[in-house]
Amino acid sequence: MRKLPSLNEMEHISSKEFGENMDAILDRVTDGDTAFIIDHNDKSYVLCPARWFELPELKRMELLVKNAVRFVISVDDSDLAETVQMVKDMAPALSPECINSLLDLIKGKDVKTGNNEWDELRQALEAALPTTEKRKDEDTP
Repeated sequence: MRKLPSLNEMEHISSKEFGENMDAILDRVTDGDTAFIIDHNDKSYVLCPARWFELPELKRMELLVKNAVRFVISVDDSDLAETVQMVKDMAPALSPECINSLLDLIKGKDVKTGNNEWDELRQALEAALPTTEKRKDEDTP
């Protein structure tokens, strides 16, 4: 996400001016990567590019998720419940490669068996895998 400029750095325009020059102003917002404050009666509205609010690309988010799981497994599990919930919430957006990597982390470490949180996470990750994606260890009997 981009750091937003302060309000006093943004150009003010009236709603009338915006209506009369909408195409040019929208072009400036999009092409110029700039924002405006549109004043209308006693209210003001900020107009800025939508991309200013986009999340980091998915690969970066997946890296953060994998590192969070590694940390909880290996270093400190005091945030286990929150980490598990975060990963479960994000699982539908994760790539099959990331999900398989997370499943390998859980399986490969000395994760306490019978721990409900790890079991819930494993089940959520497996459920998030596309049906066309098979776990590599499912092929072997």
